[in-house]
Amino acid sequence: MVKRNAPSETCETACPACGAPIKATPSARRRRVQCPKCREVISLEGTLSPEPELVPQSSVLPPAPAAIPVPVTGSVQDTLRIDLLEARVEALEAALRDAMAATRTNVWNAPQRQLIWMTATPGQLPAFSHEQSQALLLNLAGIRAQGITIRIPARDEAVRRHAEWFKSVFERAGWTVHGPEELPPGAHGVGLSLAVPELPVNKDAAATYLALKAAGFDTNPVLDSAPRGEGSHPDTIMALTLSPGRAGDV
Repeated sequence: MVKRNAPSETCETACPACGAPIKATPSARRRRVQCPKCREVISLEGTLSPEPELVPQSSVLPPAPAAIPVPVTGSVQDTLRIDLLEARVEALEAALRDAMAATRTNVWNAPQRQLIWMTATPGQLPAFSHEQSQALLLNLAGIRAQGITIRIPARDEAVRRHAEWFKSVFERAGWTVHGPEELPPGAHGVGLSLAVPELPVNKDAAATYLALKAAGFDTNPVLDSAPRGEGSHPDTIMALTLSPGRAGDV
């Protein structure tokens, strides 16, 4: 009778470093073997049991970054903070819109600016007095400062004195004044005239006309492109012209 050797019992485990299968017999459980794949030297003691042996931390691959869980609490707090900031920005924008709308309403509904009116006898020439200069100064104070050119007939000293009077008042009101500039003979009009360069007349020119009128000056509005024409001053938008017909005899 021939005896046959029973096949030796083998067990299979995995390399803790690379995961490659390693076959070993129970008698080799206390031996140290080398992994046929990664060449890592491992101990088989305890590895063939259901609970694998713990290996040093240095021999274990670190987990992938995607496997690290993101704290839910921090994410929720950031979302709430962003929502709160967006709500505050929307509230601020709404408050600014309301304030701008209220400002526009107040401007359009504001009462008309009060002028200082000087009583004058019809046909009487202006006195160019201190009271009249104060009235004109206060009337001009409510108008945005402009540039104006004062023009007079050539070689008329009386009219020049009146032109200097106007220049002093306008400059005290913060205006830029050019002149008095002398006009060639026959180039001036009749009486005191306020020239504007274009139509429709802008509100500042209209307010200047009313300021002169209220101060007692019988002013004639005229259309004249000279204030912005060739050779004119770039900041001039109107011109005040005195003529000997009204101003030279005062």
